[in-house]
Parts: sequence; C-alpha cells; structure tokens
Amino acid sequence: TSSRRTRSGWEATMQTGHHFLPEFRHATLPTYFVSYVFPLLLAGYEVYRISYWVSRHGWNFAQLPQAGYEFTLMLFVFALQVILDGLFFITAWAGKHPDVEHRLANMALGVLCSTLVIAFDVVLQIATF
Repeated sequence: TSSRRTRSGWEATMQTGHHFLPEFRHATLPTYFVSYVFPLLLAGYEVYRISYWVSRHGWNFAQLPQAGYEFTLMLFVFALQVILDGLFFITAWAGKHPDVEHRLANMALGVLCSTLVIAFDVVLQIATF
C-alpha cells in the first residue's frame, strides 16, 4: 500500500506539472531539439567567443567587429534554426496535428532566445564604436 500511495502522489505531481505547462506535454523531440538546442549552441558559442577574446585582448572590444567569420557563423546557425522551425511547423500544420499551437509556442520561445543571443552580440559590437 505504501508504494501505491507513492505512485498516486507521483501521478498527481505529473498531472499538476502538465496542467501548468501544456506546451511541454505536446511538443515532439524535433521541436524541442530545434527550439532549445540551437539557442544553447549560440549562447555557448558566444560565451566561448567572448572568453577567447578577453584572454587574447583583455576587455578592449574595439576590434571585435573585425574579428572574422564568427558573427556570420552565428547568423547562419540562427537562419538554420528559423528554417527548420518553419519546416516543422508547416509539417505539423499540413498534417493537421492538434498540438500545432503548442509547437508554435516552443518554436517562438526558441527563436526569441536565439534572437537575444544575437542581439547581445550586436550590442557588444555597436558599443565598441
């Protein structure tokens, strides 16, 4: 009986969690991957890029805009995320999946997170002029 009470408590906890965040209940693995791995990759690369710059040049970011291909690479990754998000959304919409709204919410949040990382980099470049 003790294990039965634990299971019931666990199920109640899971149901409560899904009630508050229904987007997470319906999203598929590709949606999660595109929505959240891309922003994490961009944020990780931005941290690496800034750390490398500081280790080589100190806190002087005056030459950061001329650093090379890094920002272009970040824009390419962002464009790839938007394209894949669009393809997943069109596929879900064309297939008349009932969870299209939830997928759209996850995709929009992922694109917003990536946009914030790109915007941080742009502000850092502009602030150095």
